[in-house]
Amino acid sequence: KDFKSMSLRERFDSRGFSPQSYAKAYGVDRATLYDVFSGAITGKKDSSNKSGDARKIIAQLKNDNVWIGKLPWEV
Repeated sequence: KDFKSMSLRERFDSRGFSPQSYAKAYGVDRATLYDVFSGAITGKKDSSNKSGDARKIIAQLKNDNVWIGKLPWEV
């Protein structure tokens, strides 16, 4: 499967990351990470955002080449 056509979660898993370890490494709740995967939270001001955790996770996913495209708050 083409990397760009994969879902965010599939790209994350293909990199060999563990959600539990990833969340712990960046000091965020694992549930927040799953909410980012599902698209429930985007890091924009209109979405529920626990102290910037969604933005922190999305920015880190971008750095790790899992998030493709612009960050939601840059559009």
